[in-house]
Amino acid sequence: MEPSECCCKIEEAFRHGSFKITGSQKTNDNGGSTYVAYVVVFGNLEARRRYSEFESLRTAFCKLHPTCIVPPIPRKHSITHYATMQNRKDDILVVEKRKRLLQSFLNRVAEHPILSHEHVFHRFLENVSWAEVLNSPPLSNLPKNSLQTPPSPVVSSHSQAGSSPLPTPSSLQQLKKPDPRFLECELYTNRFSNHITALEKTQKRVTKKLGDLANDFAELGAVFNGFSLNEVDSLANALERIGQAVDAAFMSTGSMVTILECDFSEPLQEYVQFSSIIKTLLRYRHMKHLQLESTSDSLASKRSYLNELELAEQESKRLDEALKQTTLLNKNENSTDVPIVASQNPTEENNSTLDEVTISTEDVTVPQRSTLTPPVTSPATGSLSSRKKNSTSFLNRLSYTIHGIIDVDPEATRRNNIGKTREQITLLEEQLESINTELSEISSNIQIDLDRFQKRKELDLRDMLLAYAKSQVKWCHKNLDSWEEAKEEVERICN
Repeated sequence: MEPSECCCKIEEAFRHGSFKITGSQKTNDNGGSTYVAYVVVFGNLEARRRYSEFESLRTAFCKLHPTCIVPPIPRKHSITHYATMQNRKDDILVVEKRKRLLQSFLNRVAEHPILSHEHVFHRFLENVSWAEVLNSPPLSNLPKNSLQTPPSPVVSSHSQAGSSPLPTPSSLQQLKKPDPRFLECELYTNRFSNHITALEKTQKRVTKKLGDLANDFAELGAVFNGFSLNEVDSLANALERIGQAVDAAFMSTGSMVTILECDFSEPLQEYVQFSSIIKTLLRYRHMKHLQLESTSDSLASKRSYLNELELAEQESKRLDEALKQTTLLNKNENSTDVPIVASQNPTEENNSTLDEVTISTEDVTVPQRSTLTPPVTSPATGSLSSRKKNSTSFLNRLSYTIHGIIDVDPEATRRNNIGKTREQITLLEEQLESINTELSEISSNIQIDLDRFQKRKELDLRDMLLAYAKSQVKWCHKNLDSWEEAKEEVERICN
């Protein structure tokens, strides 16, 4: 899986730094509709793209490189989600979250050894018409079915040897001989998906409860502060200090929720999407393997059918030879059984001269085959030979009658089928070789990208867990300091 060569100014620009989405602005399109454009900054260059263009870029990556783990973009919100927004603040939060996740998407693409070199990506970062890019090569030349997309340019040139499209198997089929390596990978991915999905759902509930707790702290702090206004001296000071500690808990809890949302919850959501992406990737390889087995089965079936046709052709030739021999034998028997009617008087025969012997056509009688007198043979051998001849003749006449009803010219049809089947076998052999090459390339590319992803995942999970621990420690330290000061003020009441 070699990256494509590209030395444009875009590639040089983002090599010197990471992507940043510095802002967003509402813009009107040609139809008057309003959309949010995100400002992408990299190096000393800048581009503006809307969410739908990010989405189509990712779709283009998936079509161009079906064996790569394409990073996810933030999920599209439903109409119900927008309908339930209480105020404009919720809309701002959605935009801010998208800015962070789209920035992560761009940086992950820039780190990828294949996707970062894709010229379509560089065109995305230029201020050109994105619709024009989508409707021009290489995107306009891609087939709709991903199973018809070669995994690399080398395999693409090899696949063009056969003009017929490769077969598309049913998604309900199971592999007869699955690759143990990828079978284990599928099981691991399913387990990882279950764990990360459960963790993301639980963290979402925890974040919501922490947000509710922060709001409760804000309300409680206000109550303590109001209570302190009705008291005097040390008691008033203690109540006020307690209220301040509760307010500090509100602030620290809100801060922790924000940190967890950015540094833990959002990366968790990304990895939930990553698990689905890897499942799709493995499913693609599974379908390609099914394509190989289906083609192999079709080839074996065609070879078996060709063998039957060739055996039938040999049997037909053998029967033709047997018929010719039977016909020749019948002609010989007819010629020996024809009596010549001449003079029956031996005296006259002996006395007549050669010039006086005349044979008229009226005197020669050729009886029909059914009235011929059989040759003199022994009873046993004569009856057996007659039965064999009659049986062979009957079977041949029956066979030709049946074939004549089904097909006017069965021999020609059979020869045509033999020719067509041989052509189909040649095509299937070419397809099988092509799919074998593709499957090998796909397996290699997927394994390389899975290994790269595993290393990146370990680093990300480490950073996520460190961020989680640091946010909890920071929250505890802030609360501890506030409550230590409140404790000192409360102790003064008794003094």
